[in-house]
Amino acid sequence: MKPNAWAGDARSWQGAALWACALLAAVSVPTRAQSNGAGTGGATFLKLQQGSARAMALGQAYVALAEGTDALVWNPAGLALTQQKELSYAYMMHAQDTSAPVYLGYAHPMGRTVWGANVAYIGVSGFDVRDQNGIPQVGANVYVADGFASFGLARSFFYETLFLGAAARAVHEDLAGSIHDTLVGDIGLLIRPSGILTLGAALQNFGANTVNVAATARGGAALRLGDFVNVSCEFSRSADSGVHAGIGGEFQIPEQYLDFGQIAFRVGYYNADNLGQSLSHSLQGLGLSRSAGLSFGMGLFTSRAFGYGLAVDYAFVPYGALGTAEQFEVKLKF
Repeated sequence: MKPNAWAGDARSWQGAALWACALLAAVSVPTRAQSNGAGTGGATFLKLQQGSARAMALGQAYVALAEGTDALVWNPAGLALTQQKELSYAYMMHAQDTSAPVYLGYAHPMGRTVWGANVAYIGVSGFDVRDQNGIPQVGANVYVADGFASFGLARSFFYETLFLGAAARAVHEDLAGSIHDTLVGDIGLLIRPSGILTLGAALQNFGANTVNVAATARGGAALRLGDFVNVSCEFSRSADSGVHAGIGGEFQIPEQYLDFGQIAFRVGYYNADNLGQSLSHSLQGLGLSRSAGLSFGMGLFTSRAFGYGLAVDYAFVPYGALGTAEQFEVKLKF
């Protein structure tokens, strides 16, 4: 290799290192209106990872990998990576009987600019309602009905080295008749200093009081190791909690190696709080009764589904004594 090529590579990696430091510094800075109590902010359902089974399986280490409709819930800059029109649907069953039956996302490329939109609904019912003396209140109508809708724009720059995105989100929270409607915003960026490294950062749900919606800052990196392996890491900080970290790994068998399409196996870890031991016999048999923080998943993709691209993703996350969470996601690319 020529000396000037070595110098160019060195400058690229030096720049990448500087960006990595900047991203880590960004998530260590308190977000707006920070609260001292973990989990005391409003609209905590926004942290359930609804709408991205891949992110859920990768231990929430997704800010540098986000793309397509998934980017609307993780890093809006990833919208700019969309090459085809994309329509997605996700269904999630979370711990403690939390049902998220509706997530719809759409991304539409227009050259280097891509716009996207999504809508989601989450409901919880069947509460054990008791009065101040602990007596069950039969027939008490207590429910939670939450949801959000977003619209975002993203664009690529400098020959797809830099990607910038922004989104606006309307958040609706109905806690047994106590209703809050809030408008918040997201901004994000992706940087690709080399063919194998991507750096990402996003500030989500900013512009509102933490009591209504807690803002979250994310920063991380992803490495593509050849055709088969992706590894990623992410640090995040919400206005109502401290810094959390996630790591993920994905082993892919690309479509050119298989007759039917592409398959991916995923595993991740997120430093969640200790949630106790699961009483599920299935998890105990698999040795996962104390595995809160781990996540697993897989994905299938084919470009031969009646002339369209079709992707199916699945994620499974044990939550200790709280139960488990599962998410299915289907994407159509056309």
